[in-house]
Amino acid sequence: MTKPRLALIGTGGTIAGAASAASNSTDYKPASLSLAAVVDTVPELRQRYDIDVSQPMQLASYDVRPDHWLDLHAAVMHAVHNPDVVGIVVTHGTDTLEETATFLHLSVDSDKPIVVVGAMRPATAYSADGPANLLDACSVAANPSALGRGTLVVMNGRIHSGLWVGKRHVSSVEAFDSPLAGAVGEVADQAVQWFRAAGRAPTLAWQTPITWKTPSAWPRVDIAVAYAGVDETAMRAFVAAGAQGIVHAGLGNANTPTAYRAFIQSLPAQGVLVARCARFITGSVTRASVYADAEHGILTAGPLPPHKVRIIMLLGLAHGMTGPEIQDWIDQILLAG
Repeated sequence: MTKPRLALIGTGGTIAGAASAASNSTDYKPASLSLAAVVDTVPELRQRYDIDVSQPMQLASYDVRPDHWLDLHAAVMHAVHNPDVVGIVVTHGTDTLEETATFLHLSVDSDKPIVVVGAMRPATAYSADGPANLLDACSVAANPSALGRGTLVVMNGRIHSGLWVGKRHVSSVEAFDSPLAGAVGEVADQAVQWFRAAGRAPTLAWQTPITWKTPSAWPRVDIAVAYAGVDETAMRAFVAAGAQGIVHAGLGNANTPTAYRAFIQSLPAQGVLVARCARFITGSVTRASVYADAEHGILTAGPLPPHKVRIIMLLGLAHGMTGPEIQDWIDQILLAG
């Protein structure tokens, strides 16, 4: 019987981490082991699947930058275009896992499953969670029912949409969830169970190979976080640094002190796109507000958190989209769920 072929793409992270003692689960060096070595810790993987292993980078995920996403995107697309590959698994550190997953979810136009997976404990720990997470991720990637769901994240037996998932604990193995949206499925003993029908957000797929190799090739998009007593100092610094977009992570319904509001409203006319979203809390930011968003060309992002709104703006601006076009894309993403 022919085994399903999976492409496993390694980027480093805790799942490839090593500590000085097996009793250490938070004091370790991430990205210490190759993906091939990690795969070897789970013999059942090669028994179940034909596996293609590649390693475009070997980093702790706190060092991952948007230019690294381009190398990862190229590796993913290479696997997508291989007709023998039925699914792709990307191993990744958890600090920025949700950002990479969002990037892939919105930039890869393929029905093939792409599953991003990590670990909260290093590979050398007594209670390492990486082997089980990797086996679960491969079970999902090889499952025909995962087709058409975009990029998924598999952690601790749960399957999440790459768009909605977030890290909610610094060290627990139960660190990831999807506020408001909820998990889309679960894995138990390699059996995959879905909680909802397949569906995904509309992508901005690159139709030509990506040739950018440096961070400066991306438009600069920053995040300005509001707090009691905040003023426009940070935003002015971002504008001076050449920001083409700023995500305003506001208070409550993306609010900010009254004295600061006129400055935010003035930025789109200066060529700096602004998107409003809430800081640190769940719930949908409404477009009808005292900011007169439509009148001033300010974007709103519903329930999306700041770091994910930034990725949408990065992709939109990199594609030459206007503010209204990016707002329309956001609205389509939220409509698709």
